[in-house]
Amino acid sequence: MKAVIQDVFSVLLTVLIPLASFSTGLLAPHRGRGETMLWRRPAQLLRDLLAILILVPAWVLALVLILPVTPLVRAGLVIATLAVGIGPVASMKRMGPAAPTAREALELNIVVLVISLAFVPLAFALLAALFHRDVFLGVWAVAKVVLVKALIPLLLGLGAARLFPRFSASRGPLLMKIVNVLLLVLVAIALLVSWRRMIAIGGVGWIVCAAAVVGSLVIGHLLGGPDRRSRGVVAAASVMRFPALALVLALATPAGKRLLPVVLAYVVLALVSLTVYGAIMSRWQRRKPISNVTPLHVAPRTT
Repeated sequence: MKAVIQDVFSVLLTVLIPLASFSTGLLAPHRGRGETMLWRRPAQLLRDLLAILILVPAWVLALVLILPVTPLVRAGLVIATLAVGIGPVASMKRMGPAAPTAREALELNIVVLVISLAFVPLAFALLAALFHRDVFLGVWAVAKVVLVKALIPLLLGLGAARLFPRFSASRGPLLMKIVNVLLLVLVAIALLVSWRRMIAIGGVGWIVCAAAVVGSLVIGHLLGGPDRRSRGVVAAASVMRFPALALVLALATPAGKRLLPVVLAYVVLALVSLTVYGAIMSRWQRRKPISNVTPLHVAPRTT
C-alpha cells in the first residue's frame, strides 16, 4: 500500500510542475495602457531579485550555520530556499485580467525562472562545497528540471493564450482549479507518507524552519516596494519559492527521501504563514482610511 502511495506521489509531482507552469502562462493577463513592464522598472526589479535570490537565502544560510541543526535539516532548508521559479501555486488564481498585480507577478515569475537556470545549479555547487556535499546536485540535473518542466511549459502557455484567447478564457480557470486540487492532494500524500519523519525533525528543527519562513516573509514584504499589493506578490514569492521543484530536487539528492520531510515541513509552514499574512493584510486594507481625499472646508458665510 505504501509503495502505491509513493507511486501516486511521484506521478503527481511529475505532472504538477509543468501543468502549473502552463496554467500560469495561459492565464497571463494582457498589459494594459499605461502599465510599465517590470524589467523596465529596474529599481523595483532589483529590489525583488535582491529579496528572492540574495537576502532570503542569506537569512536561511545564517540560521542553519548559527543554530544547532542536523545535517538533514540544514540540507532540506537550503533546498527549499534555493528552489525558485514559479510563484506560489495557491496564489495563481489571482493571475487573471482583473487582478491589479497579475502582470507584475507573471513578469517576476518569468525573470526568476530564466535566472534560476544559472542561479540554482551554481548555488547548489557552492553550498555543496560549504556543506561537504550535503546538498550536492549536478548542474544539468537542476537545469533540466527548471528548463523542461517549468520554463518551456510557461512559454507554451503564453503562446497558447495569445493564439487561442477563447480557450485561455474558458479553460484556463478550470486548469488552475485542477492545479490547486493536485497541490492539496500532493501535500496530503506527502504528509501521509512522511508524518513520522516530520515529527522526528525535532523541536529545534521546527523552530528553525519557522524562523526561516517568518524571516523570508518579512524580507519580501519590506522590499516589495511602496505599493502594498506589490509587497504581497514579493512576500509570497520570497517565502513560498517553488514547492514542487523543491520536492523534486530533494528526491534527486543522495540523501533522497530523508530530506523530503524537512522540505515538506517548510512548505506547510509557508502555506500557513501566507494564509495568516493574507488575512492580516486584507483586514488592514479594509481598516485603512482613504488618504487621497481632501477634506471639504466650508467657507464662513458672509453678510
